[in-house]
Amino acid sequence: MSATCLDELLKLQQLDLRLRDLELRLKTIPQEMKSMISKRDAILAKTSAAANAVRRIELDIKSSEAEASRLQAENAKLLQQSSQVKKQTEYQAMLQAIENNKKHISDEEEKTILLYDELEAAKKNYVTVKKDNEDEIKIIKSEFDEMIDFSKKVELEIAKLKKARPELQKQIPPDIFSTYSRLLNGKNGTPPVCAVENGICGGCHLRVTPQTENDIFRERMAVCDNCQCFVYLPEE
Repeated sequence: MSATCLDELLKLQQLDLRLRDLELRLKTIPQEMKSMISKRDAILAKTSAAANAVRRIELDIKSSEAEASRLQAENAKLLQQSSQVKKQTEYQAMLQAIENNKKHISDEEEKTILLYDELEAAKKNYVTVKKDNEDEIKIIKSEFDEMIDFSKKVELEIAKLKKARPELQKQIPPDIFSTYSRLLNGKNGTPPVCAVENGICGGCHLRVTPQTENDIFRERMAVCDNCQCFVYLPEE
């Protein structure tokens, strides 16, 4: 087998292995980008949760203040009605209702004070979470944009390699190219053309036979009896 054929095979193999690596890398990009989006969404959810915590406390405060106002209005009405009540039992019942309302008003006012303390803490937490998460999202966006640019570069390089491949293929005899293609598409991913160093095949990592070594010395390239790969001796 001619030395020229070996040189062209090695050039084609270098192109094909690079092409295979790029195509495999390109397949992983969508999942990586999906992971970035999921990470961003999880961060946004944390920010939203912190904001919702503030809103919930604000609603609790409004509810508590509204209840206190309702009870105060009820007491004012009871006081007005008490002046017109003639029965002592009804009068005492009204006074008791007023006292109960006062206690509830006091409870609501105390609850409101505590809620305002919680609100202040929740607002501070929201500001911190929002700032930290905005910084993280900026990083993710930058990585996402870089991934888009990278995928475009990979696609361009793949297109360039595919365009150059037919010219290399034409310089290789059909029978050799057929064997090369079969080996290239093998399940183990071993390169079709492997160097022999110290008598060991770079494909199967077994010692080549003496006959194979003689064939390599004579024709510069041969076929490994163990893995059927093309084998050659690298130049010193």
